[in-house]
Amino acid sequence: MGGRSLYTLLYVAATAICVGISVYLSYFGYYSHLQELAGLFAVLLGILLFGTDMLLRRFRLEGRSLTKPLLFFAVVAAFSGASNYNFLYTNFMADDLAERVVTEQFATFRSDLVETRRALQASPAVAEVRRGRQALERALENLRVQVNDPLRPGCGERCRSHVSAIYQRLGGPPTELAIPAVDAGAERTARWYENFRRAVIQDFENGQIPERYHRARALIAEIDGLLERYDDPYEALAEAGERRGRALVEDRDYAVIGELRNRSRAVERRANALLPAGSEVRHAAITSDLDKLGEIPISLRDGLIERPNPG
Repeated sequence: MGGRSLYTLLYVAATAICVGISVYLSYFGYYSHLQELAGLFAVLLGILLFGTDMLLRRFRLEGRSLTKPLLFFAVVAAFSGASNYNFLYTNFMADDLAERVVTEQFATFRSDLVETRRALQASPAVAEVRRGRQALERALENLRVQVNDPLRPGCGERCRSHVSAIYQRLGGPPTELAIPAVDAGAERTARWYENFRRAVIQDFENGQIPERYHRARALIAEIDGLLERYDDPYEALAEAGERRGRALVEDRDYAVIGELRNRSRAVERRANALLPAGSEVRHAAITSDLDKLGEIPISLRDGLIERPNPG
């Protein structure tokens, strides 16, 4: 085999290896766009690249103008280069991109929930019940102090005035509880007070609290649970990393963003149904490009426009 033939063989082998690498990268680079067709498209790009390279070599050897094959090669190389860059950038920078996005959306989600909880707690339905409960607790405490007065134990005239004031707050006596006589013993008086207090609180909760309050308190409790559940974005990222495949293109699995989005919308909708007009809350949109991670426009924009970093 002559030197020229050996050179040609080595050149063709090197070209085939380079094209093969490009085909491999193009398959994963186009997978998010083309799914099952990505393999066929990658092979097509490989054939065009290899054929264009051979065509350029032939034109050069024949001394013909390289303008047309170079233009065709530029078009094919643009498709191939974009997919190659997409695959490499996605694999090298996906964790960094995911960390930025997830931490930002966690902060947005938690901030909106805290503001919604504050709005619910300040709403008339909740605030009025809270004031009523506090006033009732003060009246019950005054009654307790009165019946346990060491100088005048038992339930006398002053004690009965406290009982009447409590009945007025409730709109009437909750039940027929016999008031102990003035000379009743301390143990009997204490037992009566505990029964009386329990009956008063139960009547207040069953009859004085509107349904809107219970719904607001249930939503506040749910918000507290969500804040506790979604408190650490890095834990969510670690869980996603355990489930994710090696190439990121077949299994991105950042479902936590979708969970935040759905829960934020649900809380906003339910809260606005309880809040008075003019006090509605507006949650910021939970948006993310993570569900499009692996797509060429996302990689190009993040790598070359938003964060132009040669590294």
